Amino acid sequence: MPLEKQQVERLLSSVAATLEEEIGCDDCLTGMAEFAEAQLVGQELSAALKRVEAHIAVCPECAEEYGVLVDVLGSASEIES
Repeated sequence: MPLEKQQVERLLSSVAATLEEEIGCDDCLTGMAEFAEAQLVGQELSAALKRVEAHIAVCPECAEEYGVLVDVLGSASEIES
């Protein structure tokens, strides 16, 4: 069964975004809270956090987890203000 154009484009986009040093979902989830906090305060990202960022960009499941975490952190900071 041939792939649809959209599927091919997504696949090529993922391949193009591949880094020499990739992390998996487990490592991404381990560093996700630190990454989210760094993003929220505008802190420069370390090499490890850049790998978390790259993984979130290509993994829909981790991107969804990250979105939920950012929402929670944003809500928490609103309550503190």
